[in-house]
Order: sequence, then C-alpha cells, then structure tokens
Amino acid sequence: MERIIIFIDNSNIFQGFKKYNIKADYEKLKKIITKRRKLQGIFLYEGVVYPMSPEKKKWYEDLSNRSGYVIKASFDKIEFSDAIEKKVDIKIAIDIISLVYENTYDTAVLVSGDWDFVPVVKKVKELDKNVEVWAFRYSLANALKEEVEQKNIYYVDDILSKIKM
Repeated sequence: MERIIIFIDNSNIFQGFKKYNIKADYEKLKKIITKRRKLQGIFLYEGVVYPMSPEKKKWYEDLSNRSGYVIKASFDKIEFSDAIEKKVDIKIAIDIISLVYENTYDTAVLVSGDWDFVPVVKKVKELDKNVEVWAFRYSLANALKEEVEQKNIYYVDDILSKIKM
C-alpha cells in the first residue's frame, strides 16, 4: 500500500479559502487527499503572529487531537511578512527532504502552489519517490506545474464543495 505524508503550507491554502469565501473542514480535506492510501503523517505549517488568539489556539488543538495533524507553527513577534513565509517554506522543505532520506513515504503530498518548492520536488524525484501537488489553479506556479507530472496535480478548486464546513 502506498505510504504518503501530507505537507500543508497553510498560509498558501488559507489565502485560497479566503478568496473563495469558504471555511474548510481540514478533516474532510485530509480524507480526500489520503484516498485509500496509508497516511504516515500530516503536517500543517504556518507563520503565526504572537500572541495567538484563543480561537487559533483551539483550532490547532482540535486539529491535533481530533485529526492527527502535527502543527508546525513559526511564532514571531513581528507583523506577518515575507520573512515569516520563507521560514515556513524552509521548514516544509527540510521535513520533506529529511523524511525522504528516512524512507518514511512513497509519495510526498505538497499542499501549496509555491514555486520555491521546485528544488525540493526535483530532489524527491531523484530519490525515486513521488510528489503530488494540491493547489488552487490561480496560485499554482508554472515552474512547479512543469516539474510535477500532470497526473499528480490536483486542484483544491475542484473539491471546495466537498470540504466546505
């Protein structure tokens, strides 16, 4: 059975949910992405402005306790900026590469359309593992789209009605 790990760039995907004005059910999102495969782990990465709101804290706790998400938040006492975004992307990249070397998955599922993941995708493929990308059509970088096989690209736009709260 194919083993997968899901890596969610929440800042990236949340912008899409905001654009389409929906609240997403992350448990449903997890089930749709996993399909009939063996989920080895699901990580949610996000830059968080400190102090964190009680609502955000509860949301993280619920995701972690009820749905098995591992929250990888970058906390900063500065306003949200590109610097925090890059820290998040670097954490995602390190985890994807570290876990491929540990042979933890057959397929890395990246939930982000950012172009800066192209070198990561190339490395994972060099190591004979698969990469699947889930992104919004409007935010999927052409460079990333060109690096991932067409059959491994999925659009969050197509499942919005299924993951709506």
